[in-house]
Amino acid sequence: MILFKKVKQNIVKINNYILSIIINYMTSLNLFKKKKCDDYNTPLYVWKMLLDYLDLGKNTIIYEPFYNNGESKSYLGKLGYDNVIHENEDFFENYIHYNFDIILSNPPYSIKQNILKVLHQLDKPFVLIVPTAIISKLYVKNIFKDDIDKIQFIIPNRRLQFEVNGYNQKRTPFDTLFMCYKLELQRDIVYL
Repeated sequence: MILFKKVKQNIVKINNYILSIIINYMTSLNLFKKKKCDDYNTPLYVWKMLLDYLDLGKNTIIYEPFYNNGESKSYLGKLGYDNVIHENEDFFENYIHYNFDIILSNPPYSIKQNILKVLHQLDKPFVLIVPTAIISKLYVKNIFKDDIDKIQFIIPNRRLQFEVNGYNQKRTPFDTLFMCYKLELQRDIVYL
């Protein structure tokens, strides 16, 4: 009986040791870190909600620089906007090659600060779908400085639901709004 207890204790120690080795190895590979999901694709109804309010001319050249699932050009086309630049390429390397009137996009949230820096330097009108927390971010004030009065927000009449991995989400875990620059809306905060 004593021998059996000692064998059992040794087996437990060995199993714990092996388990700790496996956990350390997996941790070194970053397998336990939660990966950021930047692939929140914009469904047709969101584009329609925005464009019904903005009422851009149908000849407006729209640049949608963040490709995600590649459906934005098709969705915007269904809404009558045929002059859409939407390519599967790196925004930071390619935006300077395009002539456009406005940027409409749902950018990767993990790099939105870098995107805002570039967009401010571009100094062209834009509308970005971003989490509502953007309103309280000090970096927005620091990036736009003297142009902060050109920032306006359109608040959707409901929580926007996105497409993730080919599926429509039933409940997106965050609220979003439309951050606008140089659109000269009638009010700084517009509720749809």
